[in-house]
Amino acid sequence: MTIEKEYTEGRTTFLSADVDHYSENKKQPSASLPVFYNPRMRLNRDLSVLFLSAYLKKYPIKSMCEPLTGSGVRTLRYLNECPGDFRAKLFDANPLAVETARKNIENLELADRAEVMHGDAKLLLLTESRGKRFDFVDVDPFGTPAPFLNAAVQSLSPKGGLLAVTATDMPVLCGVYPKIALRRYGGFSTRAPFTHEIAIRLLNGLIYSIAGLNDCSMEPLVVLSTDHYVRTWVKIEANRTEANLQTSQLGAIHYCMGCMHTESIPVSRTFKAENFDHKKEGCTGPVKVAGPLWNGSLFSDEFLKDTFRIFEKEDRDIYHRRVPEILEKMIEESEYTDYPFIDIHALCDLHGLTPPKNQAVMEHLRERGFGVARTHFKPTAIRTTASVKEMASSISELNER
Repeated sequence: MTIEKEYTEGRTTFLSADVDHYSENKKQPSASLPVFYNPRMRLNRDLSVLFLSAYLKKYPIKSMCEPLTGSGVRTLRYLNECPGDFRAKLFDANPLAVETARKNIENLELADRAEVMHGDAKLLLLTESRGKRFDFVDVDPFGTPAPFLNAAVQSLSPKGGLLAVTATDMPVLCGVYPKIALRRYGGFSTRAPFTHEIAIRLLNGLIYSIAGLNDCSMEPLVVLSTDHYVRTWVKIEANRTEANLQTSQLGAIHYCMGCMHTESIPVSRTFKAENFDHKKEGCTGPVKVAGPLWNGSLFSDEFLKDTFRIFEKEDRDIYHRRVPEILEKMIEESEYTDYPFIDIHALCDLHGLTPPKNQAVMEHLRERGFGVARTHFKPTAIRTTASVKEMASSISELNER
């Protein structure tokens, strides 16, 4: 018998396995929980509720699916907190999870809108969408989402559907295991100060490739990098013409460890870093290569602003305290994702400089005519139209004051 505990997130109260009881002395929940639930992912779910609410303003949905549901908390919150009367199908291979999710649905009186099924996620995505495709699929696995993405894309409505995907296999995506990244995500990962951005671009690159296999285009709406995971929200639509045009958004990132300069190159160019434009006198590298990956936009500014307007009307106390800051930073950085963010502390370490406050660096760069923004990816980093050489020059001037 599963020892359960009542939890509350947002405006939704639900049951799940007692994390404290089963985790004992561990710092975080493990996959060995009888019914998986991770309280640390509340921020993820808070933002997911807001993003779906914003999406629903423009694209009403009739049905959604969460193929790896666990206790069902994510979909329960969608049904209970987002506008509309859409229906949901929840899948899980764990019979205990199915039992818990069904109990939660009954307790919240959502039985007329939700159905829980026991079985393999990939198989059920394909079979349960055969008569009527889903308008929204949320893939939130423990580890890599790669095995589920083809079925998820195929289960979406060809007229356009929302796909949300989480990846928690960060050592693979962040350069510790680049060969596994190539196998799982179709591109090499690498260690760099902006490695979490590489991670999200690899994930988006894989989603685009799978969408393309199915004659679909991919429109990124928003990405999230925080704690121990990355997450992306993209709109998938059957559109061969647009998918063909989007091939120009695939490429690689060259990163020099010697001067921190980066270059984004299209996939049509060689992956050898020849004629690399180093930004530090005498620098000879080495130059690392990440990709193939998604080199295009990561955010929809309009979508983010819609989300923030919804959030401003909500009771902020029901959301994680970091939600407003993350949304504000996303809106700022959405204009500057052509190149990876720059970590001020890493750049200062490279040049033997003292790191000023982020705000001081940003103001100095603005005075010199550069575009600049905060980023939610890393607290010590910013996005800017300035090169690393120009940014180092600004920091040096600030050090001399």
